Amino acid sequence: MFEHFRHDVQPSDLQEINSVTKSVVGMLAGIALRVGALRDMQQVIGEFLPEARSRGVDERVRNITIEQLLTMTSGFDWDERTVDECLLGACSRLGGERLRFILSRPLAYAPGTHFNYDSHATHLLSIVLARATGRALDRFAHEALFDPLDIERCEWIVDEEGYAFAGRGLSLTTRDMAKLGLVMLSGGEWQGKRLLDESYAREAAMPHSAGGWPVDDARYGYLWWVEPRGCFATGFGEQYIFVVPEERIVAAVSSDNNKAPKHARSLFDKYVRDARAG
Repeated sequence: MFEHFRHDVQPSDLQEINSVTKSVVGMLAGIALRVGALRDMQQVIGEFLPEARSRGVDERVRNITIEQLLTMTSGFDWDERTVDECLLGACSRLGGERLRFILSRPLAYAPGTHFNYDSHATHLLSIVLARATGRALDRFAHEALFDPLDIERCEWIVDEEGYAFAGRGLSLTTRDMAKLGLVMLSGGEWQGKRLLDESYAREAAMPHSAGGWPVDDARYGYLWWVEPRGCFATGFGEQYIFVVPEERIVAAVSSDNNKAPKHARSLFDKYVRDARAG
């Protein structure tokens, strides 16, 4: 094991992991499936979100599946490259109706046919999982994932109605990020305790959609990015969890580097993964 901290950062410091949050939510969906809160990945969101049947919502929205949310193929018309002040935190222009705002967006593609990076659609998973499990997502995360991993400290920002943001908003220590990677590396186990079904952990790290912006050279699994040698979670500012099964490598990176995207990934390839493989 190797670790290095700079600029007075301590191992116990919480780091904003931004969109790495999505990959954690992907793991929680697998746990919900394992404990029976979800029936299967083809279950439609209309079973949990009666709001999807409201006036002004495309009838196809109610039939978006859990898997389509996990693979970013829900079909909503959305360009996350534009500034969206309502992506995180309270937003007065939504009038406390964030769910209605998300559901009422037009569909640009038939669900299941096209990858489009969409944190708002991912937030639907937070609400679905909360209603499926009967617990807020952050509470479910503690009971089913964080407590077994001895993750004692975290922060998770919630929306106006108390739902934890699924697209971003979670803060963890870098060491605890690495624990999540180890669960994926071990096929869903932690110190002999099974958290995820092995089949789900394997499927999560396999390509299910073509991928695209913001990572143009990787495909997409169940809220994990996928490349030939493994999978990774990534968030704005160079937050990463790397998992390379063949080499038995897990690495976690937290940073505030907003100026050189992919810098941490290229360093990982050059100094860690390639060195081990060579």
